[in-house]
Amino acid sequence: MKEEATLPKRQKVMLGALLIFLVGANMRTAITIVPPILTNIQDSFSMPEWFLGSLTTIPLICFGLLSPTVTYFIKRFGILPVTIVDLGLLTIGNFIRVYSFTSLLCGTILIGCGIAMLNVLAPTLVSYLFPMQIGTYTGMYVFALSLSSSISAGFSAVISHLITWQVMIQFVSIIPVITIIVALMLRSSGKRKVSSTKQNSSYNPAVTVSVWKRPLAWALGGFMGLQSLLFYSILTWLPPILMASGINQNTAGYLLGLLQLVALPISFVVPRIISSVAKQSTMIWTISGLFIVGLGSLMLAETSFWFAVTACVLLGLSTNMAFSEAMTLFSLKTRTPNETASVSGMGQSFGYLLAATGPMICGWMHGLTTNWFAVLIFLLFVTIVMTFVGLLVDREAYVFEK
Repeated sequence: MKEEATLPKRQKVMLGALLIFLVGANMRTAITIVPPILTNIQDSFSMPEWFLGSLTTIPLICFGLLSPTVTYFIKRFGILPVTIVDLGLLTIGNFIRVYSFTSLLCGTILIGCGIAMLNVLAPTLVSYLFPMQIGTYTGMYVFALSLSSSISAGFSAVISHLITWQVMIQFVSIIPVITIIVALMLRSSGKRKVSSTKQNSSYNPAVTVSVWKRPLAWALGGFMGLQSLLFYSILTWLPPILMASGINQNTAGYLLGLLQLVALPISFVVPRIISSVAKQSTMIWTISGLFIVGLGSLMLAETSFWFAVTACVLLGLSTNMAFSEAMTLFSLKTRTPNETASVSGMGQSFGYLLAATGPMICGWMHGLTTNWFAVLIFLLFVTIVMTFVGLLVDREAYVFEK
């Protein structure tokens, strides 16, 4: 017997919406809280400088390796039980990583595993709970992701000076704990065999056709990976780039928070626009243009503080819109929750393994050239490639054609 797929009662709808919001709040916070306090962590554990970029890269590798396994766990145990266990893993990883270099490494791996599964679970939960309102509820978790990321990135440096970075990071563990409580309440609220139209569909080619053989799945994975490469490279190295331009650590942290914050007003709107149009080319070109102008402004940050502000605003809009595009397409290009999980797992596996190279390449290029200009040129090149890969998604209506 499966858990109820649609939620006809007001209480269940509210619980489902709250769960999706909280899942979004867990999807990046444990990662975005780190870049502004990298120097604090390095000083506490006497870490080698080369390892700093790994605090972002390790979760990305976990994303790539674990994403394909989520589909199996969902089919075997159900969406909500997998979500609950995964959030427990995230809680433990976040809590233990403050004690030593070894615990930092172990905790970062656990966090990477937890968020890897949430990345696949989020669009699947939307397809499962609200199959007829994909744009609205995708927008909800993207909004929560942006809000929590902006707060954690913007204030982690300041708060760490007040209560130590260790206490601050452990306090963040309360977010997955609250989410577990909501998921348990939703799971216990009823288990009638009620299915949505999307779930009842007799068409289910995902059972017989491998997602790895579908060209559209590769295009979705490529776009997912390239936009993630851009986001995590910017997330990891924006504070050092700004500090190299003469901006102090606290202000660099605020600007990183601004990058996350500016996208909040459009977080709900963009997924709805994406889900309401037949072709995605206009949105892809818009995203590309924002990236190019944003990175160009960052090149000029040394000449004026306002170029730095402009860069953070434009890069905040472009990274949020690109993520919304990638995550919404996983649901739009599939017909059932199982298909969504399968395509999302494959796309994020390939995509995040590709993205994991970004922060390391940027760090290597900076070490080689001792300046950030070459790094920004590399990110502009990635933007161009992402644009052309993104335009391929319009070639087919669904990953699994009839």
